[in-house]
Amino acid sequence: MHKEGLDYYISFNPVNIYYLTNFANKVHERPFILIIATEGIPKMLVPLLEKGHVETRSRCELEFISYYEFPAPEGQNWYDHYRNLIEDDVKVGIESAMPAGIAEKTPGKKIIIDIIDEVRIIKTEYEIGRTVHACRVVNKGHKKLLKICKPKMLEFALYQEVTNTMTTKIVTDIPNANFIMTNTAGAVWPPSFSHEPHIVPNIFAEMEEGGPHVSIVSAQVDGYGVEIERTFFLGYVPEKAKEPFEVMFGARALAYDFVKPGVIMSEIDKKVRKFITDRGYGDYIIHRTGHGLGITGHEAPYIAEGYDRKLKPNMVISIEPGIYIPGLGGFRHSDTVLITEDGYLKLTKAPEKLEDLIIE
Repeated sequence: MHKEGLDYYISFNPVNIYYLTNFANKVHERPFILIIATEGIPKMLVPLLEKGHVETRSRCELEFISYYEFPAPEGQNWYDHYRNLIEDDVKVGIESAMPAGIAEKTPGKKIIIDIIDEVRIIKTEYEIGRTVHACRVVNKGHKKLLKICKPKMLEFALYQEVTNTMTTKIVTDIPNANFIMTNTAGAVWPPSFSHEPHIVPNIFAEMEEGGPHVSIVSAQVDGYGVEIERTFFLGYVPEKAKEPFEVMFGARALAYDFVKPGVIMSEIDKKVRKFITDRGYGDYIIHRTGHGLGITGHEAPYIAEGYDRKLKPNMVISIEPGIYIPGLGGFRHSDTVLITEDGYLKLTKAPEKLEDLIIE
């Protein structure tokens, strides 16, 4: 804030408020607004209904300003209180994700700047420890998935068993976990639609003979998001699936060759795309090589063309180049990866080679 010459910084994004205070909220018609001055105690504008909730969960000193309800009589709405907390002639930073209605009612000379998002990119030792634990949760979930997955098994049955395995571990390890910031997902995209990585599957979809199947196991464990994914086969590997699997596997290995501090992230994505394209599968690339993980499961930094920033120690990213062929299926492994002082460390673990991913 001092560097940018700000007098105030306003956070509305629930993820950023959680990051700074340990209080999690869902966006609705009663806004929570965190007002940070360059000096003094941060102020939290909260609905009276939620004041006790914020006080219970927050882990930093806050001055609370509560409003009774929304809508409210003139003079008692949240924005009536809000405009009294900031002077008109000061410089105020606001998040790019702030709703226009709240930005419009923010006093002062406003500039859009995402300071908290920037701070979140480099993890503290505490955050790394929490991420390691979260990876143990998804590792256990993925191991369960590979153990129980078989032809004809229904998507919802698989989802239920895998998520139950992970949720049980979370509750056992962290009995007071905040379940607003805790969720688990464990599913498999069978070859019928594994070429569509973000499709929402029918819960009665059946696992199929052969493959490629793509597992998607992710979790937000008391506020820390991680993932692990694998391409695998049930019983046998169709002949047409062998080459694209090996190209995906080679692209992944190439990406890891460049994952270390100082490397520009867009360059990794360019090299991976060229590798896949040179082998004839360029038309089947539909996403970047990786993304950051942290409080959420998708955030900066990005292993993507157009993101010309360097990798730095204590970043946490995914590496997941993919190939998606309609009529055949999708090919993708994903791991949660910590950038170290001289390279990287995979925090998630599961079989990787083709011969180890044929489930009998």
